[in-house]
Amino acid sequence: MNRYLSALGLAIVVAGCSPLPYTGEKITETTTPQGLKVIQTSSRSKLPTGGLAGQESELAQMTATIDSIDKKGRVVTVKTQDNRLVSIKAGPDVRNLEQLKKGDTLELDYFEAVDFEVRQPTEEEKQIAGLDIDVAARATEGEKPAGIVAGERVDILTVESIDKKKQLITLKAPEGYVTVKAKYPQNLRMLKIGDTVVVKTSELFAVHTKQVG
Repeated sequence: MNRYLSALGLAIVVAGCSPLPYTGEKITETTTPQGLKVIQTSSRSKLPTGGLAGQESELAQMTATIDSIDKKGRVVTVKTQDNRLVSIKAGPDVRNLEQLKKGDTLELDYFEAVDFEVRQPTEEEKQIAGLDIDVAARATEGEKPAGIVAGERVDILTVESIDKKKQLITLKAPEGYVTVKAKYPQNLRMLKIGDTVVVKTSELFAVHTKQVG
């Protein structure tokens, strides 16, 4: 089972301990000793058709300082905020590596979002279902090193079974089956066998350079 269907284990379940279905938004923010800042957002709502909808997203941000550069081997070693050294191999698509120097600051951002809606898919969604759509952008010649990689995917799943006692949902996709546990089981009442779940997964990774004088 691919990672998009696995992500549904986070997306399909809904927060709360009330017997009523949960709708709303929750945001948590943490920072690790290495300076990695993580913001997680969880939201749930009810579609006009009565179906369940929601999103799970995570934004991870880190700033690191370049400690050394092996331009021949294309390896950049950075120092994190807790003074750990991490080596990064720059692929052939990375431009303007020669502009980097010791002391420059790298800002790294990674964002992932999983959106789901219990409804019938549109014709366009049917045509692109199961396809990875990737987009990449990089700095032009002479600019400061930077780059963005983004990807999207739509999966169409069907609710195969619901075990309310064990709080498990089994979903069927062209690739096979995936079973997930409901962390917040009161929203299971909003699902029934045969329901169609449209899942959209989005990813974005960006690197930006701040150079010293």
